[in-house]
Amino acid sequence: MTFSSRSAIYVWAAFGITAAGLPLLIAQEQDREAMNSPYFSSTVYRVKENSTGTFAHIYFPPGTRTKWHSHEFGQVILCEEGTCLNALKGGPVIELHAGETSYAPPGVPHWQGAAPNAGGTQFNTHRGKITWMDAVTDEEYKTPTSHLAIVPPKK
Repeated sequence: MTFSSRSAIYVWAAFGITAAGLPLLIAQEQDREAMNSPYFSSTVYRVKENSTGTFAHIYFPPGTRTKWHSHEFGQVILCEEGTCLNALKGGPVIELHAGETSYAPPGVPHWQGAAPNAGGTQFNTHRGKITWMDAVTDEEYKTPTSHLAIVPPKK
């Protein structure tokens, strides 16, 4: 597999998942309720089925990480402060800084934690069951990191 440090889309595409693919398809197939509100430009639809989620707000001290695991409906990982790490099985270790996010698609094994020399706080959300797997080896953890370039909006 070939990965790019420029965009998470390349990581998702390597697993055959696109931004307009699996996660959106699941929501489109579920029961929805129309919501009319002055805060949206037109009618939007609240997904009624399987819309509950779980979140975690965790500080990882330097060098700590989870075990390999997967989420039934995927996970969004937001680095709130510090230096956070995340890797999908078979992919690079991605370094995240405050305000940056990554995404682990449904059923894809991954881990997250902090850099070896810097802690980080993560706000994570997922839906469905978590499947826990083996510990992340030191070799897997110490793989050189890539940083996803976040391009700020033009002023």
